[in-house]
Amino acid sequence: MSIKVKWEGQCTEDVMVLQGIQQGAKLSTTLYKCYNNVILDSILKSGLGACIGDIQVPAPTCADDIAVLANSTADAQGILDIVQHHTSRDLVKINPTKSEAVLYNAKGSNISTLKFEDNDINITNETKHLGIKRNEQNRANISERIRTGRATIYSLLGAGLHVRRGFSPMVAYKLWRTYAVPRSIYGLEVMNLLAKEKDMLELAERKILRQIQGLPNNTANMAVYTLVGAEPIAITLDKNVLTFFMNIVRNPGTIECEILRRQIVFSDQRGKDFINRVEKTLSKYNLKSSSYYIENPLNKMEWKRLVGIKIKEYWKNECHNEKMEKNIT
Repeated sequence: MSIKVKWEGQCTEDVMVLQGIQQGAKLSTTLYKCYNNVILDSILKSGLGACIGDIQVPAPTCADDIAVLANSTADAQGILDIVQHHTSRDLVKINPTKSEAVLYNAKGSNISTLKFEDNDINITNETKHLGIKRNEQNRANISERIRTGRATIYSLLGAGLHVRRGFSPMVAYKLWRTYAVPRSIYGLEVMNLLAKEKDMLELAERKILRQIQGLPNNTANMAVYTLVGAEPIAITLDKNVLTFFMNIVRNPGTIECEILRRQIVFSDQRGKDFINRVEKTLSKYNLKSSSYYIENPLNKMEWKRLVGIKIKEYWKNECHNEKMEKNIT
């Protein structure tokens, strides 16, 4: 491997690098992808694993994290054997004790033991992949997410959340928005949330905002947000959904985009597919349909600007409507 050093617009000659790259270094993820490609190609050619229609999705991978998806024990074991073959050939050591298996929608079914390098893989009710906990019901643990957000803001504000402790409400809100909210909702854009789960997140956020502003519990919800220029956590979730959607649309040759196109064709409007959530979110903010944006994708800045304008219009109307309701009552 060789590198070049760029300085003031000029590049040096190639310098040979003989030392390896440690895991976690800047190049490590790229090198893992190069190594994993051989394994992933072998898995695809085998025909094993899960499929969505005619689209093969046996092993979604990010850097060195491989998630095996299969509809049967035989397929799962076959994929594990392929991975074991390549790792043994290339003298790569994988710790089988760090691998776990979760059964989805398989009540009352029995599964024989899965093995990797003569070690049994633990079958559990919940595991973590890419920082997102996955369980048998494929549901997010909202109570745990709320506790994570509260623990984050409490760790940042040593003096406490209450405004009487001398901490600026604006600074406290910025800390909440910057550090606590992303941890609370990480990965939720790819999961189906019930209306009551969104309400739980908003209720927890309003409680935090009341504390940092020193407001009584009977303060109007709109006042809680507008006094510090906040927006509901549900709107942040909608932003994440729309951003994720456009990231997929801008890469038409990917498996994710193929799955999205298939969902548009075959999805039921009452279903729980990702595209239904996208359609509801687009309609909520008076944006065009997903089919339009798949054929006419916007770049990152154009999409961010458009979504920002539509959300501001929606939030302004919500504030006005609640104000009118309060005046009438």
